Amino acid sequence: MIYLDYAANTPVDKDVLDTFNKATIKYIANPNSSHKIGAEAKNAIDEASHKIGAYFNTDGSNVIYTSGSSESNNLVLKGIASSRKNLGNKIIISALEHSSIVAPANYLASNGFDVEVIPLKENGLIDLDVLESTIDSNTILVSICSVDSEVGTVQPISEIAKIVSEYPNCVFHTDATQAIGKVDIDFTGVDFVTFAPHKFFGLNGFGVLVNINNIKLAPLIHGGRSTTVFRSGTPVTANVLALEKAFTKATSLLKEREIYIKKLNNMLREELSKISCVHINSNEFAIYNTLNISLVGVDTKKVLKELEDNEIYLSTVSACSMGGTPSKSVLAITKDEVLARNTIRISISHMTTVGEINKFIETFKKILENL
Repeated sequence: MIYLDYAANTPVDKDVLDTFNKATIKYIANPNSSHKIGAEAKNAIDEASHKIGAYFNTDGSNVIYTSGSSESNNLVLKGIASSRKNLGNKIIISALEHSSIVAPANYLASNGFDVEVIPLKENGLIDLDVLESTIDSNTILVSICSVDSEVGTVQPISEIAKIVSEYPNCVFHTDATQAIGKVDIDFTGVDFVTFAPHKFFGLNGFGVLVNINNIKLAPLIHGGRSTTVFRSGTPVTANVLALEKAFTKATSLLKEREIYIKKLNNMLREELSKISCVHINSNEFAIYNTLNISLVGVDTKKVLKELEDNEIYLSTVSACSMGGTPSKSVLAITKDEVLARNTIRISISHMTTVGEINKFIETFKKILENL
């Protein structure tokens, strides 16, 4: 089997799984309990939260644990809209946001909020000039992802933060789900950061929203004590400790892994650029982990089926996108619906081998020749 869909999900790291198993056995008490073993579980969570918070230059108490990035994104959009509706009603997102940003933004738009979408330039970066002309004193939230989930474009987060900082009633959120453990982002000036461990070899069903500046936020879930007033629910000690292990490992090994993944990315680009029906959508602003291509004059679904028959697994658009819809990221960049409807996302990691890349390219070329 050759797995080339790491942007959708990663296998759990052995050290992470070991941490989860040991913590599950060791910490049997509810962290909210007042007795000794409850306090031990709470202390373990607090220590892990402190390590994660330190990465974002904030206190561990500002790390909010959720069920995943989708809940985290919904929490920040709806939470800020509710808590700041007396300060303004404009919300700004970009044209390449994940569906868990777009859907709550649409929900808020149907409830009277003014949602503006910033377009992309041809290089895949958001148009900062349009952002500067769109944001105003009525804007309460700007939400722009750190890395696009389909093409892998890295957005200028620091520059966006500087623009937002000129408006005291506005906060800046970035969905960093595709960034953590893949690319080094400067989060200075960012108020909220979303991510999930299943994107960097952690466990599924868990997510984080870092409220860096402890900004007032209306919760989605009420009732029951937790680690924070912003999200109710009994804290799961083993999940938090496993998250910290995955997070620390992914961030500390980022540079080392990036060098290797860049080598694989260059191999893919070199070989795929030789194929006439292949259009490469990921440019120099994309992370090395993701290479998005479009096929011209070839049925993409048939190609993916043939690859799967050869036990090679990858995706078209983001796994959370609705089936049959064009890639909004490719459409925004290329302005070509044909290209946007015929995309393939190749996503690799430090676990991908040179042999797997060579086998994929060899099989891919044979499939295209036969079709």
